[in-house]
Amino acid sequence: MPNTSVRADAEGMPKVNRLAPHPADDLSFMHRKPRDVGGICYWNIEATGHYGADCDNGFSLAREYLDYIGKHPTNGNATLLACIVNDMMVRRRDDGKLSGVELAFLNEVNRHAMATAKVVVATMDGAK
Repeated sequence: MPNTSVRADAEGMPKVNRLAPHPADDLSFMHRKPRDVGGICYWNIEATGHYGADCDNGFSLAREYLDYIGKHPTNGNATLLACIVNDMMVRRRDDGKLSGVELAFLNEVNRHAMATAKVVVATMDGAK
């Protein structure tokens, strides 16, 4: 269920009620920690040990993440990837490496970042 936030404009505009979804409520790979612990688990995914299946899952989770931040481009979501990667590192395998799930997730996010950067750079070059 989305959180409700209230915001008042600095110029005296009336308060506006907005529904601000929380990624822990909306993304399948995240969850809120129990109330007595508090906080968010940003990466709650276990690898299967089958590299191909894990990569497929990672690509799917990345597309879920990208769709979410595309629909909800908030300041909080601008820092979401760092929180996800931090939890990936905390949960990495016994040998200290990331699994196919994490590698494919990061690969897909990077592919989209490169495509976006290409458009931004081309736009900036065209504006000169």
